[in-house]
Amino acid sequence: MKQCNKKMIFMAAVMTGTSVGVTGCGNVNVPIETVYGPPDMYEDAVDSASEAEEQELNNTSDETPSEEQEYDEELVYTYYSDDESVSIVQDYNTDTSVIIDGDEEIPVDIAMGRYGPMIMKCDIDDDGEDEYVISECEGTGTGFSVRGLCIVEKDGDTYRLIKYDGNYFAQIIGDRISYSYDAKSRILTVSIINENEVIAYEEVLEGEDALDDIVWTDQIGVYFENGKVYMSSASGLIFKDHGWAEYEQAVEPYAQIIVGTDSSITVGDFCIVPDDGIKD
Repeated sequence: MKQCNKKMIFMAAVMTGTSVGVTGCGNVNVPIETVYGPPDMYEDAVDSASEAEEQELNNTSDETPSEEQEYDEELVYTYYSDDESVSIVQDYNTDTSVIIDGDEEIPVDIAMGRYGPMIMKCDIDDDGEDEYVISECEGTGTGFSVRGLCIVEKDGDTYRLIKYDGNYFAQIIGDRISYSYDAKSRILTVSIINENEVIAYEEVLEGEDALDDIVWTDQIGVYFENGKVYMSSASGLIFKDHGWAEYEQAVEPYAQIIVGTDSSITVGDFCIVPDDGIKD
């Protein structure tokens, strides 16, 4: 195995069985699976729901109907793939998301976080057919940014969506990444369990404030690079009397996500983003 960073210290070469797929291991969550019909079925379902709501309103004439909310075009956002061949439109008026691929429109039930989704269309599982791979934005805030992975593939006349949310990746991180800290030397050691070895990364923290804790699950990334899918998790450092996580000295493990033909995934070996930010 290639060394991920010059600061890596190889500790053992006996760990096996740490990759995780849909069937999972331990207490890893099973991903969410939903099936969507073609657009005309979706539109029929929407029309039926609207008619039912109208009928219910007519049957409750004693109640004062709420004022009709004005539709705001500025609450509709389009997010393009890198090659601009496909996009996702998210409508915050109706809290709906639709993949646009030429003349085809595919409704998808994905998170609608502030920074929006990323999408890529490619044969991610090498089965000869293209899939839509989506990084959904599940939530953002001060020191908080969590993404999940969604895979949409055609299944006959329907579309099948498999979702791996931030909690799924958080459990993998908890199982495979740990840390220790020496206050005297101010050395933070991050230990990573890979398939065949345990590796450790050392970082000397700057400043004089004592380190109280470290969090891994407030910054979970899912992103695309050169047609591949990766996940990452930056360390939030909580110093004494600060009360919040800081990321200026973050350690960021990352790993490639391999997608199987049944949309199962395997999270590969973790490496560390080096100081220059360029991956090996």
